[in-house]
Amino acid sequence: MLTRPAGSRLLPQALDDHAASTPQRLYASIAREADLSKGFQDVTCEDMARCVHFMAQWIKNNIGISEKFETLSYIGIPDLRGAVLFLAAVKAGYKTLLPSPRNPPATNISLMQQTACSKVLYAAEVAPVIQQIENADNSITCVAVPSFKEMIESNPEAYPFDKEFEDVKNDPILILHSSGSTGLPKPITMTHATFAVLDNERNLPKTPGRRNRDYSIWDFNGGGRFYTVFPYFHLAGFLSVTVNPIFTEASSPVFGPPQVPPSGTLLKDVFRYQDLRALYLPPSIAEQLILEPGGIEYFKNLDFLCYTGGPFSPVAGEQLSKVTELCPLYGCTEAFQVPQLAPSAEDWAWMEWSPHFKLEMEPSEDEKGTFELILFADKSTEKISALNHNLPGTPVYRTKDLFKQHPQKPGLWQYYGRRDDIIVLSNGEKFNPVPMELLIQSHPSVAGALITGTGRSQAALLIEPKQDLSPEERANLKERLWPLIEKANVLAPGQGRITNSKFLLCSSSKPFVRAGKGTVVRKLTERVYETEIRDLYAKSSQSPTQRLVMLESTLKPVFEVASISRFIRSAIADTFPTIDQLSDEDDLFVHGLDSVQLAEVINRLKTSLEQNPGVGDMSWLNTRVLYNHSTVGSLSKTLFQFLNFGSVPTGEAISPRVERMDAMVKRYTQGLVPAHRPSKTSTGPSSVALIGSTGYLGPWTLASLLDNPDIASIYCLNRSADASERTAAALKKFGIYTEASFAKVKFLECDLSQPHFGLSDASFDVLSSFADVIIYNAWNPNFSSTLPSFEKPFLQGLRNIIDWSATSPKLPHIIFISSIAAIGDYSKLHPSSPIAPETPLQSYDVAMQMGYGESKNVAEHILSAAHKTCGMPVSSLRIGQIGGCMEPGNLGAGWPVQAWLLGVIKTSQALGALPKGVTAVDWMPVDALGNIISRIAGREAAAGGVRVFNLVHPDAKPFSVFIDALKADGRVEDLPEIPLSQWLKKLDEVRGSRDKEQLARYPATRFYNFLKSLGDGKEDMRFVVENVKEVVPEGLGEITKELVGIWLREWEF
Repeated sequence: MLTRPAGSRLLPQALDDHAASTPQRLYASIAREADLSKGFQDVTCEDMARCVHFMAQWIKNNIGISEKFETLSYIGIPDLRGAVLFLAAVKAGYKTLLPSPRNPPATNISLMQQTACSKVLYAAEVAPVIQQIENADNSITCVAVPSFKEMIESNPEAYPFDKEFEDVKNDPILILHSSGSTGLPKPITMTHATFAVLDNERNLPKTPGRRNRDYSIWDFNGGGRFYTVFPYFHLAGFLSVTVNPIFTEASSPVFGPPQVPPSGTLLKDVFRYQDLRALYLPPSIAEQLILEPGGIEYFKNLDFLCYTGGPFSPVAGEQLSKVTELCPLYGCTEAFQVPQLAPSAEDWAWMEWSPHFKLEMEPSEDEKGTFELILFADKSTEKISALNHNLPGTPVYRTKDLFKQHPQKPGLWQYYGRRDDIIVLSNGEKFNPVPMELLIQSHPSVAGALITGTGRSQAALLIEPKQDLSPEERANLKERLWPLIEKANVLAPGQGRITNSKFLLCSSSKPFVRAGKGTVVRKLTERVYETEIRDLYAKSSQSPTQRLVMLESTLKPVFEVASISRFIRSAIADTFPTIDQLSDEDDLFVHGLDSVQLAEVINRLKTSLEQNPGVGDMSWLNTRVLYNHSTVGSLSKTLFQFLNFGSVPTGEAISPRVERMDAMVKRYTQGLVPAHRPSKTSTGPSSVALIGSTGYLGPWTLASLLDNPDIASIYCLNRSADASERTAAALKKFGIYTEASFAKVKFLECDLSQPHFGLSDASFDVLSSFADVIIYNAWNPNFSSTLPSFEKPFLQGLRNIIDWSATSPKLPHIIFISSIAAIGDYSKLHPSSPIAPETPLQSYDVAMQMGYGESKNVAEHILSAAHKTCGMPVSSLRIGQIGGCMEPGNLGAGWPVQAWLLGVIKTSQALGALPKGVTAVDWMPVDALGNIISRIAGREAAAGGVRVFNLVHPDAKPFSVFIDALKADGRVEDLPEIPLSQWLKKLDEVRGSRDKEQLARYPATRFYNFLKSLGDGKEDMRFVVENVKEVVPEGLGEITKELVGIWLREWEF
């Protein structure tokens, strides 16, 4: 019987009520020892309340009472102390942070810093974990708590919690962290009202003829036990061990041995010694038991089996659905479980949302046929949605979780994966690796499978073997696993398929990083294996099943075409078995050679050829050659000419432009030496060196850095002596200058071309000692200059920056302000997949045909080489056209004249026509751009590696938005619009004149080469912008005709 109404109860109070009214009500049952035959200890509500009274008094005596809901952290093992500590801390006035002991120390320290936590309670069993935290941050006080035996055997006085729900419902009491599936976990603070939502779910309206599937399923009539393996620091585990025993009528969790990993074998033993009514666990554990003889019999007496953390395999699910009810649950830390209606038994794998819950399934652009779940919160959802309380003020929450709809039954949904799981290959093709990973890791020898490849040309597979494999089993695992990989490949698009050479068997000493619920944390695991992944893609791969093929030796002075033909067939047969069925004149692409196999074919040919004595440089053998010589006969003749006469196919040799760029890269990467790694990563506010604080972007970047609480000091390095005055004047003009904030900026005059930038030893020593981040924002924005003109001082300066970072004790993160011109010709070279990737450069050819773009491309190559040798974190920010401001308060700042755009306007007036489709209006607002740079400076160094950001507006508009803004302004006639190529022809007719008056009428003449490089226009040029979305999760406002009109107000034309 409830002593207070459901939906308005407080957890510590409700436990005390149970202890008083039904003291023998079962709270939980815990294994006495690892050997379950030794029995279980039943813990009653009276026992549990006593433990809580004891620990509340213990906290008061050892830590003190909190009047301000300070954060108190607890790290322990999966026993009842997690629940006890939480309930006791609430009584003592604290909110409790429950980080995972499996997290790296840096992650848990980050969580503590984010939640202002300086006190950690811990179980003695995790002392080594605590030692690592103390070693990393000596400002954190760590105190061991008593054993559960001491708690339950105590005899304390009652520690009351006499509060009224309405008075304290918004008080913070718990902090769990997000799973961290996409990176560092984020803390989510919860209140009493958060858990009242669950208590209130039994009050949700019923749908006629249907059964609710919500938190009320745990109301076991007459009580009952359920077994769960989720730990107390994971949402599912916390609810199971803390909320279920108190708020339900009445479900009691069964605990296995806390130090024994959950498995099918352990589940079988629990079944033997406990009378279970339900299970709540990941599917993999139940599937392990099903594989045993008679394993399915154990599930027959269950009321239901709830699962999360992944789907059941179709075979296992079908078996289980015949003997018990399967309940796939969906929820997230931010919003908790989404209430459902129970579907028919045949639809066991599908979910149907409650019609009384506010949500929307929005078609996703990430993958066709998928939908993102969007949740809504307002006044009407306060009692039924945890979102109202966990993320107050968030009316719309994009879960980033994707679902597929039942093909015949609209309204039934199946979880598909995270938007963050989606891999975007370098050609823009997207696919979800999760179905492949789940299939592969169903192999009994595999602990985990992870597919990577974002920004790469093809996918790669990382396999985490089970720890108990013998050396022989580990050695032949790839061979045993390959048939399953081939089955998984059927689920993927062409470039998502796994090939022999893109397979990595991971070390047992470097286990995959996992979230509390046991799922692999993709980005953190990729970070752990960053070097191995890079090497996997970089090397000329030779899998154990592949063999080197040698050219047939001959006494003749030349290689014969016939022998070369046999060599080609033999070399690529492993990759493209269809070759055996084709004649020398059959087109390989017509007969199924795809882009993944193409890459493998080139790799195999190069590797095999290079093993033959006397074979020269094979760098010319690339995809372009194979496309042009796509039959065995044609390719044989091409190799014949090369092997016998050294001739490379016409038009496919390295271009002079590429040679110049490559020579420049080699010049500025000579003599790089590995850097000493910093002994300790800085965890406090960082110091930033901003090279180039003047101009247009510089002041906005500085303003955002000043506004960033994670940045303590800023050093501005400029070539001009009056940079301080110019920068301050710009900030005042923008209305964002304050003397107080400007006080943490120090200006230094420098010469980029000189060692140590021409600074005094004292000044440079300060920079070297304190700077955590270097932002390089100094470049000549001259589209008419040639590549050599950017060498001094800009490329010289870049090398000096690299040397600075490499010799600094902090190995500072280099942020380079690059340009989309560095990849401006990508779509021209990749017409079938024109979306420019957000990855480190692999080619010089993709640079726009002008010195500016070439110089930025060269600089990015230099930085990638520097990272590879020296190890400093590098971020290249490819910036496109910078627009005016987006934020309403900044709109008065104005938009400096963009010379090439003004040149187009004035020239159009003189020519009597406007060009159309010149470029996409993906112009990044300058205030947003400054904020993005500041955020990257504040957070990306920890990510390490080489990061690339295509900083263009994710919601690109056609060039007509700019034209329409011009016409709406009234200062430009309603001129006809013609293709850019025709417009340039009209300009050609007048641009030969040297008359100054003529040049003034046609100022676009100055930018003729740049405009010519755009061909018929770059309006369809698109960029991958996933990293931008990661840095700006809140999104950017839309670029409208009206906004562009505001930007143009101060221009004179």
